[in-house]
Amino acid sequence: MKRSARFVDPENDSAFEHVALSVEGMTCNDCAEKLARTLNAIAGTHNVRLNFVRGQADFDIEPSLVSIDSVLSKARTATGFIINRIKQGADETLHLLVSGSAARALSELDIEGLTDVTVINKSAVSVDYDPTVVGARDLLDKIGALSNGLASPGADPAVSGGRRKFQKLIGMTAASATVTIPVVTLAWGQDLVSEYTRGIVSFALGSLVQILAVPVFYKPALRALIVYHSLELDMLVVVSITAAYLYSVVAFSFRLAGRPLETGEFFETSTMLITLVMLGRLLASYARIRAIAAVSMRSLQATTALLVHEDGGGEQEIDSRLLQYGDLFKVLPHCRIPTDGVVVEGISDVDESMLTGESLPVAKQPGSNVIAGTMNSAGTLLVRLSELPGKNTVMDIARMVDDASNSKPPVQDLADRVASYFLPVVSVTALVVFTIWIIVGIKVRKYGGGEAVAVAITYTIAALAVSCPCAIGLAVPLVLVIAGGIAARGGVIIKSSECTERSRKVTDVVFDKTGTLTQPGLDVLDEDFFGNDRDEAVGIIKAMVSESKHPVSVAVAKHLGGWTETAVNISDLQSIPGLGVEARRGHALFRAGNAQWTGHQQHPKVSQFLRDGLTVLLVTRDSIPVALFGLRTRVRPEAAKVVAELKRRGITVHLVSGDQRHAVNAIASAVGINSILTVAQSTPDEKRNYVADLMDQQKYVLFCGDGTNDAVAVAQANIGAQISDSVTSSDVTGGAADVVLLSGLDGIPFLLDVSKAAYRRIVFNFAWSAVYNVLAILLAAGAFVKIRISPEYAGAGELVSVLPVIAAAMSMLLWKLGP
Repeated sequence: MKRSARFVDPENDSAFEHVALSVEGMTCNDCAEKLARTLNAIAGTHNVRLNFVRGQADFDIEPSLVSIDSVLSKARTATGFIINRIKQGADETLHLLVSGSAARALSELDIEGLTDVTVINKSAVSVDYDPTVVGARDLLDKIGALSNGLASPGADPAVSGGRRKFQKLIGMTAASATVTIPVVTLAWGQDLVSEYTRGIVSFALGSLVQILAVPVFYKPALRALIVYHSLELDMLVVVSITAAYLYSVVAFSFRLAGRPLETGEFFETSTMLITLVMLGRLLASYARIRAIAAVSMRSLQATTALLVHEDGGGEQEIDSRLLQYGDLFKVLPHCRIPTDGVVVEGISDVDESMLTGESLPVAKQPGSNVIAGTMNSAGTLLVRLSELPGKNTVMDIARMVDDASNSKPPVQDLADRVASYFLPVVSVTALVVFTIWIIVGIKVRKYGGGEAVAVAITYTIAALAVSCPCAIGLAVPLVLVIAGGIAARGGVIIKSSECTERSRKVTDVVFDKTGTLTQPGLDVLDEDFFGNDRDEAVGIIKAMVSESKHPVSVAVAKHLGGWTETAVNISDLQSIPGLGVEARRGHALFRAGNAQWTGHQQHPKVSQFLRDGLTVLLVTRDSIPVALFGLRTRVRPEAAKVVAELKRRGITVHLVSGDQRHAVNAIASAVGINSILTVAQSTPDEKRNYVADLMDQQKYVLFCGDGTNDAVAVAQANIGAQISDSVTSSDVTGGAADVVLLSGLDGIPFLLDVSKAAYRRIVFNFAWSAVYNVLAILLAAGAFVKIRISPEYAGAGELVSVLPVIAAAMSMLLWKLGP
């Protein structure tokens, strides 16, 4: 089922709209908090979530109170970020190249299905259209000469936005380094030029580097101070470089006046500080881009498709964005499938490992579903499009991964609280360092007042500049973004960051039986009819089970599908979750369900089927047996291995099913689940209560089902997992589960491994951040007599503190993807 961009609040029945944004310039936790404060302060916005690693934000808005354009305008003004809306909903979007006044002419076109035209820049526009009304190619034909064609396909928005920021940082860092090198050379080569010349050149170049620092450091720090009345962590850098620069200007001025201070100017300190901090941010930005790109699901989307013209016009390679409903496309050997569809001709094997983690290729034939991003093998397939590239399974998974990374787990709250204390603690520490070194300079080292102040300033600058909270800010989100991407590439779709972080705590796993521990679908092995009117009974049973999605009903419907009897008219058909279906024909009440519900557990034929370990479907008319079906399921080949692995890890494994006792015990025995931990004939509410009882015993429970009649138990559990045997858009997005397993039951140990690996790295990142900042501040403050960090090198602190955090997070990319 497709997610809608609009929903209704059940409490006040007012319409809301969900808005997603791409944000350039939001590169740290402080930036994210600044945008969050801005959005939360606007009346009519709710549920604000941000992720600075991906450069994305989303929230819900009440259009009756505030417009989206107004929110975006206020956010841009308050933060200075480049903020653009990510289009969602039923419409598709094309980015077109235009020239001259074509953009205005496009916005005035009256084309059915064209819903919006947005000017991106003077050479490009964004065109929204309803693909059910007009296709992409048809729309381009109607636009005609007003467009110069499609713009180049964009990368993952988080990647493309990060690259633009990275390119700006490259320019700024290169310019700063180019100017800094002469200043440092003059400072270290005292005899190269005269003091006067060195001072003039250093002052000029140092001032130029200060100007380069304005948009990077001064502007965001002062904006936060003036607009939000708050001190941001950029202020540490601003105070450091300003103090070093201003002292040097004053010292140089006194030198020009012929009254040099005891400690001369040190322009190299401020210039090196700025350059090294920029370099640290440049490398952090590059690492974030590489991390996001490495796990991006959007990279699986093919950029071209081979369109087949059914009117005899042959074949044509087109941009995959130009596919439209009704299209037939060809997939050649060893080519990536451009979008979801149904095979109409051809036989081949398809590698779906990039979505499911399953290493064996999947056979495809006419009638089989194929999925975007998967790789065809040696055969050629003709495929009828079922989903457009912008709405296919790969894009749905990508959006879910984005949603998960935007959510904030409890451990992130801890990181935020630690970071909130960082600035006050460092500021107080710097003040203490300044005071102590003035006292030491005057009382111990017998410096004059001016020299003592100058020396104290150098220690204070170093202590301020070397402190770096960036590692704390990156400790959680970067790890969780990579972990979520790795899980998705391995066939485990995690819907929230909290699930990623907490899955490691699982103590008990509760399985449903049918479709979970067993393969989807059952086989009817035996049947019996009671009474003389078998033809009417078959017609009634066909009518009752044909609309049900329960595996037992589906199997019986399939079994009876080849029989000549036709379904008859029935009334009041309804499904009773966990029990069966009932309906009326005339005045008679018919039921089709388990033996307990129909009241015939002791029937001789029923008892025989149950002893044989068969699942029973009994059909009654006014409580009198009419027909009996015995069905058997096939255990998933990986089930016993997964149960054994969970038990090896000390996790207690349970089986709770709505099926009869004999059938449930047979499956439990086959996969290795203790009969004491096996419960049969459970209704959906009883499954939920079973999970709730375990949670009341302080167990951390993962419930795994197929989503057929166990949604309440999935929602109740600490971690709800839904197993899906078909990789389709609706399977991925639907349901109340926290996790969707596309890789079978093997996905459960893989989920636990990903969670544990992510948590270990988060703990390491916190520990490293603490060790680095304590040790670095002590070294910079002169706590050790013979070892110190000079102020000009303190800017390397950001680099030294962030690199291990990035390396720890990115080490997860070395994993073999998939369970």
